Amino acid sequence: MDEQLTARLTGLLLHAARSRHVLPYTRFHAIFPRTMALTHRYALLDAVLEHLPGGHDADYGALLSRDNGLPGPEFFRRFKRHHLAEYTAIAGDPRYRNASLKEQRLLVDIARTRVYEQAARHAPDTPPERHHNDIEHAAGKRLVAQAGR
Repeated sequence: MDEQLTARLTGLLLHAARSRHVLPYTRFHAIFPRTMALTHRYALLDAVLEHLPGGHDADYGALLSRDNGLPGPEFFRRFKRHHLAEYTAIAGDPRYRNASLKEQRLLVDIARTRVYEQAARHAPDTPPERHHNDIEHAAGKRLVAQAGR
């Protein structure tokens, strides 16, 4: 099952990167069985992020998005761990202060731009594995867009 989930999550992240979109946490959590613990979900996410192209320079976890448009705290922990000098230049020393919402948005914009550029250069152009609900959702969006014309 983990192999299927890994493939699904990898496909969703690559698709979001190629299309310059984000992956809402609701969609991230929807691919997992309800009984799967959050710790296991995030461990799987970490494993997927380690194997995506771009390494630590292109953190595909930046594409995850809460209702406010920002990724969760796990992204900011990774950003500090792998880009401390850049984090400090924008938000100050994390030992003494937390990044403001404006600074968090700037950090996320930088990280997402890196991912989008990396995906445009290196990600294969194959569609993600889709579930029936994904196809219905996409078709519904097209119908709404056509009705608005």
